[in-house]
Order: sequence, then C-alpha cells, then structure tokens
Amino acid sequence: MKFGSASAGEAMSNFTLKEFQQNSLQALQNYYRVCFQYGDADTAFYALTRRPYHAVQELPGLPYVCVRMPTGAGKTFVAAHAAGLTIREYLQADQGLILWLVPSKPIREQTLKALKDRQHSYRKALDQALGSVTVMDISEALFLPRPTLDTSTVVIVSTIQAFRVDDTEGRKVYESSGALMDHFSHLSDTALDGLETVTGSPTPKFSLANVLRLRRPVVIIDEAHNARTPLTFDVLARFSPACILEFTATPDRESQNPSNVLYQVSAAELKAEDMIKLPINLQARQNWSDLLSDAIAQLDQLERAAREEESQTGEYIRPIMLLQAQPKRQGQETLTIDVVKEKLISDFKIPEKAIARHGQGHKELDGLDILQPDSPIRFVITVSALKEGWDCPFAYILCSITEMRSSTAVEQILGRVMRLPDVKRKQHDALNQAYAFAVSHNFVEAAQALKDGLVQNGFERIEAEALISSPAQEPFGFDDLPIFSQPKAVAITSSERPAFEALPENVAQRISFDNEGALVYSGPMDEKDKEMLSEVFKTEDGKKAVERAFKESQALYDDRSPAERGEVFSIPVLAYKQGNLIEQFEETHFLEHPWRLSQEDAALSEDEYASHPVRVQSAQIDINDQKILQVNFIPVLHQQVRLLASDYDWTISELVYWLDRTIPHPDIVPGESRPFILNLVHSLINERGLSLDQLVHDKYRLRQAVTAKVEGYRRINKTSAYQSVLFEDSPLVVTPDLVFTYDPLRYPCKPYQGQYKFAKHYYADVGDLDNDEELACAAYIDSLPQIEVWVRNPARGSKAFWLQTSTDKFYPDFVCRLTDGRYLVVEYKGADRWSNDDSKEKRALGELWAKRSDGQCLFVMPKGKDWGAIERLL
Repeated sequence: MKFGSASAGEAMSNFTLKEFQQNSLQALQNYYRVCFQYGDADTAFYALTRRPYHAVQELPGLPYVCVRMPTGAGKTFVAAHAAGLTIREYLQADQGLILWLVPSKPIREQTLKALKDRQHSYRKALDQALGSVTVMDISEALFLPRPTLDTSTVVIVSTIQAFRVDDTEGRKVYESSGALMDHFSHLSDTALDGLETVTGSPTPKFSLANVLRLRRPVVIIDEAHNARTPLTFDVLARFSPACILEFTATPDRESQNPSNVLYQVSAAELKAEDMIKLPINLQARQNWSDLLSDAIAQLDQLERAAREEESQTGEYIRPIMLLQAQPKRQGQETLTIDVVKEKLISDFKIPEKAIARHGQGHKELDGLDILQPDSPIRFVITVSALKEGWDCPFAYILCSITEMRSSTAVEQILGRVMRLPDVKRKQHDALNQAYAFAVSHNFVEAAQALKDGLVQNGFERIEAEALISSPAQEPFGFDDLPIFSQPKAVAITSSERPAFEALPENVAQRISFDNEGALVYSGPMDEKDKEMLSEVFKTEDGKKAVERAFKESQALYDDRSPAERGEVFSIPVLAYKQGNLIEQFEETHFLEHPWRLSQEDAALSEDEYASHPVRVQSAQIDINDQKILQVNFIPVLHQQVRLLASDYDWTISELVYWLDRTIPHPDIVPGESRPFILNLVHSLINERGLSLDQLVHDKYRLRQAVTAKVEGYRRINKTSAYQSVLFEDSPLVVTPDLVFTYDPLRYPCKPYQGQYKFAKHYYADVGDLDNDEELACAAYIDSLPQIEVWVRNPARGSKAFWLQTSTDKFYPDFVCRLTDGRYLVVEYKGADRWSNDDSKEKRALGELWAKRSDGQCLFVMPKGKDWGAIERLL
C-alpha cells in the first residue's frame, strides 16, 4: 500500500462494515423505503429526522441527503456500499450509472485506482451488490459503448470542475460525438424527451451529458465539504440525476443548498469500534526547542510501547511524528521545513534517513510505503497540508512549530494522527491515544485551536471538548489549610456493630456515629481500607454495606465515571437452558425447525399487487414561472429507468430464480422458497391473466409484493414458534451465570448535549435522549436514592443489553443497578403508545425476564409521565 493512497486506513482488504457503518446504510435504506411510502423526498426526510428538508432549487423533488462521518469513519467505504444499495433499493434496477465526484485530481486518481482494483474493499463492495461493474474516468466515458451501460453498472469518477464548460475536458462532455451515437438509437420519443438538442433541430446531441441525462445517474459526492462549489448544482442539473448522496465530515449548512443530514456518526461510535485514537493529549510550550524535545521524548516512549506490543501480539507499529513547520516569508527568518530538519539532525541526533519532507519544494513521501517494517521514517515535516489522500495510521504525534491560534493551522493535518492502526485496540493504552505538541504562549488558545480543528474534521463541538486531554493543573494549595480541608463522609448502613479495636488507628479514627447513631466513615477510602473494614464485619449485610460505602467514597473523591474507574457493570440476560448448555435466548432457539413456506397460499390479490401500476405524467417545469410546482419525481424516475431496461425474453424459471436470489430469506431453504415463488408467478399468469413480459418488466415492484407476502407468513410463523417457548416450564432462565457486561471503554452513543448534569451514569457521557419526556425519565432515575448506577442503553448493536421478541431485539431505554444489588430495567413509552401491540409484547417480555430472575431483576414501563411507577416498583 503506497502512501498516499486513497484513505488507506479505510481500505484494508479484510475491512468489514462496522456497526455504525451498517447503521448509516440502514438509515439510507429506510429513507428510500419511506420515499416510496410518501412519494416524495421532502416528506420522507421529515418523517425520519423531524427536521426540515432543503430541496435543491435546480432539481425539484430530487432526493438529496448527506451522511455525516468524521475523519477516520470510512466515508469512501460506506459510499461504495451505498452505491449498490441505491441502485437496487431506490432506482430498482439491475444496473445503473454512478457519477462519483471527488474534490481534486489526486483524489480522483487514487479513487479510480481503488475502484478498478478487484481486490480492493471499495471494489468488492460494488461487485458484491451489483455484479458486473465498469469503472472509468471522463476521458474513457467519452467513448463509452452502449452495451457496457446495458449490461453493467458504470462508475464514472471525476471532479465537479471537470464538467465546467471552461475546462477543456468539460467542453467535450457537452459536444456531440459519433462515438456515442448508438446510445440514442431505437429509443421512444418518451425516452428521448428532455435531452439537449442540436441547435435548430429536434435531434438530441450525441453528447456524454445527454447519455448521463438519459441514464439518470446516481451522484455520489465523496468528501463533499471539499468537492462542492456554488456551481455544483447548476452543473449537476444538466445531467438530471436520480439522487445526490453526500459523504462528508462537515456538511454545508449555510449555502443556498444546505446539506440534508440523514445520519450522523459520533466520536463515541468511532471509539467503540476502535477506529480512532482518543483522547488527543495536548502539551504547549513557548520555546520550540523545548517543545521538540518533549515531543521526541514522547515518541521514544511510544516506540518502547510499540516494541512491547509487537512481542505480545505480533502487530508491528512504528510511531511517527508529523511536524508542522512555518511557511517561508520574504525578508523574514522563519522555522521552515529545512530549518526543522537541521534541528532534528544537529541537536537531537536523528538520522537523516528517518526524516521525510513534504512541502516547500520537497516531495519525499512520493512512492514511499512507510508502513513496511524496513522503512526508516520516524519524522514527516510539512507546513499546512500533506499530499491529498496521504494517510498513515502509524502517525501518533502532531508537533506544531508554528503558533497554534486558529483551527486553520491544524485542521488539515490533525486527522492524520487519529486513525488507529489495524482498527483494533492495543494492549498498551499509550498506543490507543494521539498526541499534540504546540508552540503557544497561551495554552487555552492552543486547546481551542485544537478543538476547532476537530470540529472541522467532523466532530461535534461537545465531543471536541471531551476529546482533548491536557496535563493536570497545578493545585492552588488551599486544600492544605484546615479551613478548606473538611473531609467528605459516607454512611456504612448496617445494623451490625462490629469491634473496631482490631482496625489500625489511622482507619479507626475515621469512623464515627452521626446524631442519629448511623455509622459514618470520613475521608477517602481506598481498596486497603475497604478490605480491613470488611474483615471486622461478620455478616454478609455488613460486608455489602462496606462495599457500597467504598463506591460512594470513590465517587466523592474521584470525579471520573464508574466506567473510567474500571468498575464492572453486568446484568443477567434472558437465557435458554438445555441440560448443561446455557445461551442467551435469541431467535434461533424458536426457529430451529425448517419453515414450510411452500405449503402456504401463494396467490397475490389485486390489493397486494396491482395489475396496472399508477401511471404518472412527467411534469414540465417553466424556469420563468415563480410558482413552486410539486413534481412526482420518484414515480417518473422509475418509469424512465424502465424505458431503458433490457430484461426481455426471460423464462418463468429465470424470473423465479431472480426473485429468490434478490429477496433476503436466510431462514428459508431454497427448497421451500422457490416452489412458493413459482406458485406465486403461475398464479399471476394463469389466474389473473398477467403476461410474463409484464412481470419481468415490473419485477422490482413484484419483488416488493413477494417480500411483503413472505414477511407476513414469517411474522405468523415466528409468533407461533416464539409463544411455544414462553410457557411456564419452558427452558428460559435468568441466572448470574450468564450476564451482559457493558464495555467500560466503548459506548457507541451520540452524547446528550443538554444542560442537566447526571450524577450516577456509568459512562462519562450520557447517550442522547430523544425527547423531553425521556430526559425527565432519566433525571428521575438519576435522583432515586435506590439507584447506584445506570446506563442509557444504546439503541442497537452488540454493546447494548437486549431481550428477544418474536420479530427482533428489544433494547430497553435504561438499565440500572440498585444499591441492594438488584437490577432495574426501565422502558419509557409515551401514553399514546403504551397500549399498542409492540409495547404490549415488550412489557410482557420484560416482566417475564423479571419473573424468571427470582426477584433479582425488576422491569417497569411507565405510562407517559407516570414516573411514580418506578418508585412504586422499588
């Protein structure tokens, strides 16, 4: 892998989709489905996000959405998966045309290389979803044969600048070319309607622009924060795109066409998946020589940790420092790249071969593969930016020789030190973090510049505040004065009165009784103090009281969260027990027997699949008309795509095979699915009189109907099988032998950004609360004296507690551990939803989990704002 290569940290050959990447694609798929449900992009966006939709004025009705992903999240990898998803699920076609826009020519070349490489993860994502794929640039597209478009998905990679008429290559896009004539032959007038024509003639131009317009391309704007310009949408409107998808760290929020952010990835999600190094440890000094000395000392420490890591795990890491020198200024002496290099060699004895320069006329990174063990590079010196696309997860330290006062000084290279090597957490924690050293006379200014740089790399402001770590402030010394040193105390709540004479004097003197006779321990309690106290208590109740007091003392004297202190938070799951085998109860336990789909009625009614879909007339828009016209964009799009379909002369067997292959059914064997689909197709032809050609031409709408039919039977089958394991003597148990444990280092939730300060949450951040009532519920839980610690449970994924329903997994809102050692799970439900079927099933499931725990677990679903239901249960 050469550096730079396009997003190398994202491009590992064994790279599989992370949970947050799957979630972003699921959000996109949900959007397409809701677009079909409501018939327009605007309503669908609002239905999913509850935010207003910013329509593209030049393209009314066009779905235009953005996936916001910070640096290191794998934007291009997700975009490759989104391309196939969009053609299949939104365009409803076997193949299509993708216009892939990038911000610059170097990125274009790197993306082209990656997408043409069949072993690259980007290309594998396209091939897996679309089968035959052809990748090219504009110069190749000017000679694109029609059969290539008819039989494969074509990806054209370009910059938006290349489509401007003032660009030499851009002018050719709009000129007629005999090489493209075949694309316009034997097409109906309807298909050719709206194309640019030769002046004074109805004949369409045989131009690449018209080929794009004819094929309704899916437009992907990769690194959209750099690729977009004020003219972007004027240019794209000439190609009549089917949709525009942006993938960016910093969405446009201020232009005439602001981004519609459909899904946003948080720093916590990246950290939970071991994608990035966090936190970023910042150190500032006024003297650049001292700063460089500190940074080199840190690099030496990291190298020692890396050698130990390799001996323990076999993973090779060579930590690298990025040095940001000062620009050259005429008539002024500055700390240029060459000056910094000479300093490294003369003052710190760094071998010249260990240094690479990029900028100010130097291009020493070109062609270097610095991830290889035989590479000597330990220092890379630049000014404002490294070469575009350059990426190296070995970069651990950013050392800025220039004064760090604004985000522009660091934003372009800050992301270079954030990717975690091999996308997995290291045993040595120092190798899981990044380091920033800045010349600054004002530490606060330097920290603020670093935070601003993080925001420019796609992180939220509240996240950036938490991602910067700095050396502890020197104490003012007041704690040494008696008036300021009143110790904090905790109660040891137990009826036992042990003999404290056996305790050492320094521990015994901290024990007293308050005015009500309760036992009190004053001052900080450490592990040794706890063990000595526990020994003098003879009863189990007394020992538990000491444990609770210890945790309270830790919280009083240590402002870190329980997760940061390394405390374990586990909760029993609902388990399935067979003999000595015990597993978490999930759907395989009630779907063990093959599903006999072939025995079900396969007929589709007219309501389930209309013989003649509603035909929509194309809307003609007058650009001089000031009225806002509603355009039936999506139905018209599908009609136009089907006009170019080449799926004729299929047999019934081919249609059945296609339906069986494209409808997900991992729970149904082919011997059951194919006979059912065959019966369904025969029923449509023989009983309803539909022709095979009609069904083939309309196969995507038919697929939706078959999917819905199968899903209906699946739901009935699952519910029946599920109920069979819920009986009184079923093998479902709740036992401390099988628990779910929250990962103290990984909490994949977008952080709550409100003003309320929670005191008992397990993690430092609280997961986002969806509305004011959820916030009120969380605050109520946090205030209860019976609650020791609680978690805003993630809404999905492997790092959350869940219970299996008949159809999916139920992720309750709040999971709590009580001071008496029991557990409480709370699921908030608005009063309007408390009685629906979904809530009834979840409530019954939660109560079953609690019942099988023999009193160790409690479950409650408050109705609306009935928070008292929680305390009544306790």
